[in-house]
Amino acid sequence: MALTFVAALALYALVMPISAFAATPTTIEVSNSSEFDNAVATVNAATSGEYIIELTDDIQTGGASFSSSQPVSIVGNGHTMTLGQYSSISVQSGAQLNLGAADGSDTLKISGGNEQSNDVPGLLHIKGTCNMYPGVTIADRKGNNYFGGGVTVQGGTFHMYGGTIDNCGITGGSICYGGGVAVIYGGAFTMDGGEIENCFATSPFKASDSEYMDPRSIVSAGGGVYVSGGSSFVMTGGTISNNKANEMGGGVAVVASIEEIVNGGWGNLQSSAQILGGTISGNEANDGAGVLSSAYFYAAAYGLCADTPNVGAAEKPGLFLENTTITNNTTNQEEGYGAGVLAVMMKSPAAAEIRDCTIAKNSAAIGGGIASYGNFTSLTIDGCTITGNKASNYGGGFAAESNSGEGAGTTITNTKLCNNSADKAASDVYLNGSVAKLSAAKDMDELYLGKPDDVTNKKIDGWYLDNEDARYTTQAKEQRNEYSDYASIGSDGKVCLVAAAKPSLVKITFANEDGNTIYSEDWYEIGTKADQITVPTPTKPSDDKYDYVFDSWHTAIEDVTGDVVYKAQFKKVFKKFNVKHTFSCSSSGNQLPDEVLALLPKDANNYVYDDVVNAITPSQTTVEVANGTWIFMGYDKESAIADMDTADSEGNVTFTGSWKFVKKSDTPSTPGDSNQGEVNGDDTSQANPSDKSGTAQEADSPSPNTADGTSVGFCCTFLIAAIVALGSAVYANSRIRRRRNY
Repeated sequence: MALTFVAALALYALVMPISAFAATPTTIEVSNSSEFDNAVATVNAATSGEYIIELTDDIQTGGASFSSSQPVSIVGNGHTMTLGQYSSISVQSGAQLNLGAADGSDTLKISGGNEQSNDVPGLLHIKGTCNMYPGVTIADRKGNNYFGGGVTVQGGTFHMYGGTIDNCGITGGSICYGGGVAVIYGGAFTMDGGEIENCFATSPFKASDSEYMDPRSIVSAGGGVYVSGGSSFVMTGGTISNNKANEMGGGVAVVASIEEIVNGGWGNLQSSAQILGGTISGNEANDGAGVLSSAYFYAAAYGLCADTPNVGAAEKPGLFLENTTITNNTTNQEEGYGAGVLAVMMKSPAAAEIRDCTIAKNSAAIGGGIASYGNFTSLTIDGCTITGNKASNYGGGFAAESNSGEGAGTTITNTKLCNNSADKAASDVYLNGSVAKLSAAKDMDELYLGKPDDVTNKKIDGWYLDNEDARYTTQAKEQRNEYSDYASIGSDGKVCLVAAAKPSLVKITFANEDGNTIYSEDWYEIGTKADQITVPTPTKPSDDKYDYVFDSWHTAIEDVTGDVVYKAQFKKVFKKFNVKHTFSCSSSGNQLPDEVLALLPKDANNYVYDDVVNAITPSQTTVEVANGTWIFMGYDKESAIADMDTADSEGNVTFTGSWKFVKKSDTPSTPGDSNQGEVNGDDTSQANPSDKSGTAQEADSPSPNTADGTSVGFCCTFLIAAIVALGSAVYANSRIRRRRNY
């Protein structure tokens, strides 16, 4: 049987989603202050429905207070709402205000006009619920003596999905908390995205300025975000950057209120900060520039605490960081603690945990990356990277002072805590009266990037002492001491450590004779073969007379076994070599005539070390004189290398040519005559032009005639001389060869 129309309609109503029946929001367009005030009144009078207040122009307003339980949104359509000097947009308890569009499609700016207010909340004053979406900007509020320059969350809930809080803050008074956002009276602030930047808590007043105030009370804290009085802050994304606090917590400050200290004693912290993602960078404060959590330094203002702290804070009070980047934050360089993170005297159940975070390039006087100060605090650091941080005094990576007592101490595991620096001592870890447990440095599986050079870029293998009077970076390798008690460090005295390496390299140096000039200096693994060592080419400047040519190293280059200095040895050589020719007479009793001496060759060339020089053959190799013939027999050497062995003290390479005299026969020689071989006095050897060792002979009687009437011996002599002359002519016309070897 078919269903009746009524039954079908009832069934349709049951299966359709509720949203199908949701009422369309009521949109109210406003273009001026009066229309905006009327829109707020309409919303507050409503008992049902959802409302949208839509700006159609830039407007100025004296503020507004939303009290209705009906949800309302303000969308800007690219326009700006400027609030009066002492005005705020208040969200009362039970009310809900949305700023912008959830999908980020809207643009809205709420501005304080850069006017100075006094003793009033921020531009947003939240006791109910407020959601802020991407595209919304809250900016340009300068408050005085209050909580929250941009946003004051007073027991309410503020959820920042995106957008920007910029250039808001508190500039004076004795209550200067939360430049961007202050969360008090059990309020809750969740930040999933967006930016809090350029905000400030910068009152010049300090507790020490008043005789009535405890010097441990903080006046200026939380340049970006301030959390106190049983409140909570949860951050999962976004950026908190370039904010400033004169005293503590440039980026984020989680601080005990005076009620918490009075009611629970030192260390009693009821608020919570869970920073589970995002970036905190470029913030400044005297202490705790990036993030501060303290139950010793406290907020002096009464009335901050809620009767019942927020659920999240009550369950997990303290500071919890995870998957967060904390970088480039800066404290006072003379006295500031904990540029990245500072945890101060938190008693259980409050605790501090830092997990899977990157903490880098922060700078403080003590504890550039992280610092823990005072009793009680239990700090856990796990899975983090803490590198590139700097301390002008102690503890570039981590520092703890007076952190002892029941439950107190720091445990660091699975963390790359290395390659930080400190000007005085303890590049990586500084402990002064503090308990700590460190994991083995070698487990970092990182390279050491610091000095000395013999361990630079070597695998970190341990914790080493880095004391003020014995810095690891300046010690010789035999002076460096490894620290073995890292797994359980007690609270007695000071411990200064650096994660570094044993020296596995040795230095090979190449220098000049006296070691004052270094040609090269490199580090090598022990066992490196000699032929794998890079050897430089040494030089030595010339002087007026000599060049200096590398000869050898003072000892043979060997396989690497330890530090060694190889010193160069040079030999000096003339800057210029000359060639000199001389003649000598090989026939005893005779002197070379002028006709022969006139044939001395002249070599006008300048030669340098290791050039090859050749003797120049005389232009004539025989010279006829009245009583015989002079025959050139050759040089003592045909060529030479220009060096200190072949040159004289003036740099001359000398070639000595030999001439032999053959005397003409006065009478024909007779066969068998006993005087036939006598030539030129006491030379009794046979006349032989090719004989270079003796003097040519001369016969006393005529030699037997040949067919042409010429002595056979004389003809042979001239034949040999002709051959010698022909060969010498070839040498005379040859080019000078040079060979240089530097």
